Amino acid sequence: RGLSRESAVAQLFSLAVMRARLFILAWLLMPLIARANPVQVNGQSLIAFGIVAFWALVVESGIVTLAMVSTGVLVVPAFITLTLANVALFLFAFLPLTGRVSLWFLEPGVVLADAVLIKLVTSAPFLQGSGFLGVSWRRAFMASLLGNTASFFVGVMASGAPWIVHEKGGLE
Repeated sequence: RGLSRESAVAQLFSLAVMRARLFILAWLLMPLIARANPVQVNGQSLIAFGIVAFWALVVESGIVTLAMVSTGVLVVPAFITLTLANVALFLFAFLPLTGRVSLWFLEPGVVLADAVLIKLVTSAPFLQGSGFLGVSWRRAFMASLLGNTASFFVGVMASGAPWIVHEKGGLE
């Protein structure tokens, strides 16, 4: 019995050592597969970006919530849920497609996706008041259009994207 326990410990130790070596090898090979982003964020303006993005999000979610009030949704839960849905749409749809798709196609797509999210979110029972009437596709689309338009203009008025710095090479 003593030998089998010792051999089990030896096998476990050798497996742990092998995993550690593979982990170190993977970390050493990481620079070979990493890609750099040529756009650098200006540290001083990163705070400005956060403030602009926050207020654009608040304005958009607020307008959409106000457009839904007459349908009988609960205001505070709807506002919070729509805010979270807008953050998800921004992070997982808008940002990844920004460099790949023209804004002329991306913005209408975001408005349509936001309208679908509004329709889905307002169908959740925990957002419906006792007098909930339902949300039509037209109302969801118009709320999305108004909210996204207001959000866009908040961003345009507040900044011209000063947080992005394009580095130029050479002697300047």
